[in-house]
Amino acid sequence: MTIDIYKQAFYSPSSFFSSFFAPTEIYVVAKEDIEKAKHDQYHAQLKAINERISYLQEQKVEVQGKIDAYHKEEGATCA
Repeated sequence: MTIDIYKQAFYSPSSFFSSFFAPTEIYVVAKEDIEKAKHDQYHAQLKAINERISYLQEQKVEVQGKIDAYHKEEGATCA
């Protein structure tokens, strides 16, 4: 909800100065809504972190497999 107490008295869409001197808009938000938004953001952040951890673990297994394969080849050729 916005409160436009000066809009009709001082604001003119054709005025050059309207964009610089227009009154500020005030938004009223309930504390519960802010807390819910924070909570939702934390859940989204945790989900993104878990997905990234899963991806990195998959990459680790893949790279470790390549390292192990290299060492097996190297051991077989040296013996």
